[in-house]
Amino acid sequence: MELSKQSSRKLVVAGVATTVIALGLAAWFSRSPSVETQVTVKAQLTPPASASSAASVKKPAPAAAPHRPAEIKDPVPPGEPPAIRTKDQGAAALMALPELQAWSAAIEKNSGGKAHGGLLEYDPAPRKLNGKSYWQFSFVENSAEAAQRWESFLVSSSDDEILVEDATSEEAISLGRWRREKHPGKRTAVDN
Repeated sequence: MELSKQSSRKLVVAGVATTVIALGLAAWFSRSPSVETQVTVKAQLTPPASASSAASVKKPAPAAAPHRPAEIKDPVPPGEPPAIRTKDQGAAALMALPELQAWSAAIEKNSGGKAHGGLLEYDPAPRKLNGKSYWQFSFVENSAEAAQRWESFLVSSSDDEILVEDATSEEAISLGRWRREKHPGKRTAVDN
């Protein structure tokens, strides 16, 4: 548990440092002349190759004033990123994972169509983790008798991140780590 708190602190510090650097760069670039303006000025100073070609060469349009971005706005206060993915979109993204599609097909085949794979929202309230909100779903084998949980997932509402809740370590792990360590593509039954 202590390792998890240290990791969370490091993520927060890294996020703050990244934001400060990004704001500094944005301020510096907003005060620098744009590359486009420098190129336009250089093109206007280049004389035509010969007098005869001068008549056929059109004069360049006057250089436009350099584009300055609107005033730099204050950064969004730390906290929760805005939701860009609805719960339904998150569920669709989760069901689009190749592992869940393969599991659904295996459940249908093994049960002769009597059971189906699907998602069950196990908590309607979004879970907060490292300053982000996640929709909480479990992939289940759903039959007339019961719904057996295969795996639980956290689907970010602010980006395309999907995490897997590791039942043994009780931590949320990335899809890549889950695939490397748990080999979900080989799973074909509840007890695997």
